[in-house]
Amino acid sequence: MDHATQVALMKRIFGFLDQQTTELVGEPYVNDVSTYTSAEQLERERTRLFRREPLLLGLSGDVRQPGAYFAHGDTGVPILVVRARDGTLGAFVNLCRHRGAAVASGHGLGSGRFTCPYHGWTYDEHGRLVAQPCSEGFSGIPTEDLRLTPLPIAENHGMVFVRPSAAGEEIDVDQHLGGAQHELAALGLGGYERFGRHELRVGINWKLAIDTFLEAYHVSSLHRKTLRPTILGAPAAWDRFGRGSRMVAVRRSIENVRHQPESEWNLLDHSVVLYQIFPNTMLIHQIDHVEVVQAFPADRSPDSSRVVFSAYTPQPVTDDRARRHFERNFDLLLEVTEKEDFHLGEQIQRGFHVEGHDRVLYGRNEPGLAHYHRMIKEALGEDS
Repeated sequence: MDHATQVALMKRIFGFLDQQTTELVGEPYVNDVSTYTSAEQLERERTRLFRREPLLLGLSGDVRQPGAYFAHGDTGVPILVVRARDGTLGAFVNLCRHRGAAVASGHGLGSGRFTCPYHGWTYDEHGRLVAQPCSEGFSGIPTEDLRLTPLPIAENHGMVFVRPSAAGEEIDVDQHLGGAQHELAALGLGGYERFGRHELRVGINWKLAIDTFLEAYHVSSLHRKTLRPTILGAPAAWDRFGRGSRMVAVRRSIENVRHQPESEWNLLDHSVVLYQIFPNTMLIHQIDHVEVVQAFPADRSPDSSRVVFSAYTPQPVTDDRARRHFERNFDLLLEVTEKEDFHLGEQIQRGFHVEGHDRVLYGRNEPGLAHYHRMIKEALGEDS
């Protein structure tokens, strides 16, 4: 985020503080609870959002070195992402072309060879079949026809996007980010290293997990003991970026810089900046690190999701003092989200099934929620 943008945002926020208000849009938005409970809608989401949309699967640091790889299975399509020795990045359906077993699991730094545990078929870093025991049993089938199925992949601004459909078109990262790329590029995410990762299965719809991060309105009440001492629930500045958005929640320390020269203003030192990357990712900039929270449908039930939390630091963490610092920050994210947001979210999800409780309301002061659900409906081809 350049300095001019930071100054403009801080002026907005100081105006909100003076007027004791926050970002407001034209009118409240009413959403049907079926968006969180409908099995039919979930199937459309799995097809149109988790197959056809570009999905952020990680940062460049997750596969920085030649031979680095990771397997990803949360989209419903098993995916293998690998950095080849020539530096290129490839994505493949993580299924052997013989009998369909996964050829890789977990993540690591390997030899560029991936061997199916079932019958020993081996693929290289470009997905080509390079070893086939008893190859005479498959005579007449060109090995080129037996390579791992490639998937569209793009790496830009330090982020790795994959479209989990072999028939999908190439990915234009900048178009997908809708303008947010200018701010995200300035963060230098390409140099970040993963510090921590945590997976959680929770009894809420996957969109409700994202909703958690799209408004600061609840900070003063739900997080009064954990976040409220340092984060203000209002004001918060919100802006749209295509189908995504950005919300700036401010720390109480922002008042300390109000009377400093504008040339010395630094918003990032006094805020939490939350980017919603459509459809299922939150990228959260803290003062000295970033957090990535991703939500996926856990199974065929709309009442269950799998949420993946990751923390990344600008440099590798090599000393104990820094390690303890980032551990405290990551633990706080997990504790607040799981024990406060998601604990209450599970009650809310159960309430969605109560007869007569047929709608949810997003206020004028919650523009991120209204925009997000409009974009979900648009992507599903529904009238918002």
